[in-house]
Amino acid sequence: MDVTVESLSTVKRKIGVALPPEEVRAEIEQAYRGLQRHARIKGFRPGKVPRHVLEQYYGDQVRSEVIGRLIQESYVKAIEAEGLDAVARPEIVAEEVRPEEGLRYSATIEIKPTFEVGGYEGLEVERPLAPVSDEAVDAQLERLRESYAQMARHEDRDTVEQGDLASIAYTGVVGGRVLQGASATDRIIEIGSGTFPPPFEERLVGKRVGESTHVDVPYPAGHHHPEIAGKTVTFRVEIKAVGRKELPALDDDFAKDHGECASLEELRAKIRSGLERAAGREADEGMRAALLHALVERNPVELPEALVERRLETMLREVGAYGLDARGNPELAAKLDELRAELRRRASESVHSGLLLERLAAQQRIEVSDTEVDERIAAVVHAAPRERERLADLYRAPEARREVHERLAQEKALEWLAAQASVRTVAASNSIAGSQKSG
Repeated sequence: MDVTVESLSTVKRKIGVALPPEEVRAEIEQAYRGLQRHARIKGFRPGKVPRHVLEQYYGDQVRSEVIGRLIQESYVKAIEAEGLDAVARPEIVAEEVRPEEGLRYSATIEIKPTFEVGGYEGLEVERPLAPVSDEAVDAQLERLRESYAQMARHEDRDTVEQGDLASIAYTGVVGGRVLQGASATDRIIEIGSGTFPPPFEERLVGKRVGESTHVDVPYPAGHHHPEIAGKTVTFRVEIKAVGRKELPALDDDFAKDHGECASLEELRAKIRSGLERAAGREADEGMRAALLHALVERNPVELPEALVERRLETMLREVGAYGLDARGNPELAAKLDELRAELRRRASESVHSGLLLERLAAQQRIEVSDTEVDERIAAVVHAAPRERERLADLYRAPEARREVHERLAQEKALEWLAAQASVRTVAASNSIAGSQKSG
């Protein structure tokens, strides 16, 4: 096998592969021998069909299968021999496929670029730490209190009013079919809380206990659930009970019963500590993002388009916008174009930073052991009990393990980078109280 490599760019290579005629003929001969043993053609005994008859019936099929197999096998050998890290399927063009002349083809591939990471010495970044205010602690304590609210039934009326708690049974129907996961026999909701999309809760106001009604809820075309995107769901609702929200008193007994603390002050201190840890994690994430942004700016690299497209597709799926059809809806089409442009920018930066960290790990000889890979996979599988068998099977594949290895190497490289940088903790412009309330 003769292999040539032409550099088209820092991320594209054109591989030329030539196989000699004798190798092609040998493979074709072997294919016909196998075919002769199993071919069933009327007028000939099994195993006795003449070669020229086999060629008449199966010539094109044999030739196609042999050439396809030779290309596939020789391509893998070629990129391994040349040390090329292909990141997408090759574009293959057959140039000579006659057995008497041999087989020649070219394969154009995208690869990860090879470069040296620089400019990481002396990086200076800020770590924006949001202060935890008393208001933030109060808000978190109130949310905890709300989670233990009880419904006390009204004794003087049985009609639903704004602000009430209502116990309902409901079933969602779309296109004449019951929508899976859109039903409950005893669900308590707060009228006006926005738990359900409008006009669901508004239509229940004025209804009496024991009364049933139908509520039509239109869902936007961009909804993440494809079964209801752009459709109207009809909810069949029965009012089972109506009452008011009754909150437990915020005292030492509440702290003992629901906060695992001896007093309310101890519970407040526990909540503050948790918020401070969360603020610290958020500050670290902000610092690492700033580090990566600075590293990307100092190391311009041509990116393999296949990797950017793959990352973009993942992001679109995460926001429920992958495969959405906006034809006939100019407003939605404009929003989708805007979203895709923004996500493409993020995808490019994500791929860019990932390649930089991967190269940095190699330059600094940062290693990831098989044990570390096993531990990360075990943690992922354990965190998804319903998907354990599927995930365990997925991570048995060498490619999946290699991806985990790459992620761990990138994480270690980022930790190393942060340890080298000059990091200054500063007060964030917004406090935890502000961000909590706005959410």
